[in-house]
Amino acid sequence: MYTDEELKELSTKVLLKLEQKFNFKEAEVYVQSLAHMMGGNEYRTPKVFQSINREGCAIRFFSDNKLYFACFPLKSVLSDIEKIKSIVSFPIESHKFEFPEIKKSQVEIDKIYDKRIAAMTEEEIYSLSYSMSDLENKMKDIILDGSIRFSLERKVIANSTQSIAFEKSTWSDIDLRAIYRGFNLISSSEKHLTSRQIPSSVTSIVEDLVQETIQRSTLDEKAINPEVPVIFSPMALSQIFSFTVIPHLRDCSSKKLVGQEFSADFNLIDDGTVPGLPNSTAFDDEGISQSRTLIIRNGMFKTALNNIQSSNNQVEKTGNSFRVKMFEVFPRNFQAYPEIYPSNLLISEGTSSLESVFEETKECILINSTQGYMTADHHSGTFKISANDAYRIENGTISGALPTFDVIGNMFEILSKEPLFIKERKVVRPTNTPFSILAPYLSTNIVELFL
Repeated sequence: MYTDEELKELSTKVLLKLEQKFNFKEAEVYVQSLAHMMGGNEYRTPKVFQSINREGCAIRFFSDNKLYFACFPLKSVLSDIEKIKSIVSFPIESHKFEFPEIKKSQVEIDKIYDKRIAAMTEEEIYSLSYSMSDLENKMKDIILDGSIRFSLERKVIANSTQSIAFEKSTWSDIDLRAIYRGFNLISSSEKHLTSRQIPSSVTSIVEDLVQETIQRSTLDEKAINPEVPVIFSPMALSQIFSFTVIPHLRDCSSKKLVGQEFSADFNLIDDGTVPGLPNSTAFDDEGISQSRTLIIRNGMFKTALNNIQSSNNQVEKTGNSFRVKMFEVFPRNFQAYPEIYPSNLLISEGTSSLESVFEETKECILINSTQGYMTADHHSGTFKISANDAYRIENGTISGALPTFDVIGNMFEILSKEPLFIKERKVVRPTNTPFSILAPYLSTNIVELFL
């Protein structure tokens, strides 16, 4: 394991060698050190603790009117770069590329990142794992499984402006599943939480999960009424939103949003500066300060997300360049080329509470989670998903769990035709995405239901 100072020193040594040996006037060195700690509970037994480390270096340089990219293991990078011209991953046709001067003080970083998490220890993993076992022993007919992961990332960016940026970031991932056998039915529910902060206890999370699981154990026998409103939970909304709207947030693919007329109640912000949210960091993976970007205001598109490579010098940078490998638990990876991604998306809430909407609606359907959302067509906004975790709401209360059914709709139409945004919001990170969304519950009539 490298110390913080050793990582900084190594990055400057690599940059100096690139400039002296190869005469690269414009070059960038990105160093990443990533440590995973994993534990949890499985079949009423705490999981064996595991620790994994990943360290590497990515280099970009501009030469002969082309931008090049290469990756190396951290231990051998100073010797491996002797062959850099023969092992680059790919050249990119590019205009003259200027790396930014990094201007982010440690004081500003401290405002975004809670340093306490950087001192994560094995004891914290053990404590949370055993607390899950203790809770399970008190609950009859409940089997509680789960995984707990803490990740500590240290990244250094050094470039030809002779500036250097260093930051520690942490990630807490908790996946829980409760299985309940009751009323002649085996039912289960799941929760996934992602945060910069390590929870001191999982008690409240488990209690909510168990309550949801028991609610699902009563199967509603009535036929599904396709005429009633459908309410998407923050997770269900985020799952569909991620694969219909989010692909258009980049400045290179935002044309569809420019002419789209959304409801005046729809507001969308990307904010990587909110303390505690999963993707809040001082700067993105190109060294640009993260910021608060107003994307959609009162239904009208305002600003797209960008990075250095996709925008000219006159455009204000939004700080949304991240090195991401999809479908990984911790998606940041030095081996990935920096691309444009949201950090923390904030969808504005409404004024009505979920409880009041339930009470005012004689009957509605609450969809808590979906399957198949990754097949949504982002060109048109059309989706066909399976509601695998849904309930019938009658006279303000849950009357029972519904069997799996299909939902067909268009997210652009839903967001345009008087969607009802509800007051309660939750932070979720949809599976297979590198960003988080602070999303409200959303009620709509603009979908079709099929058994």
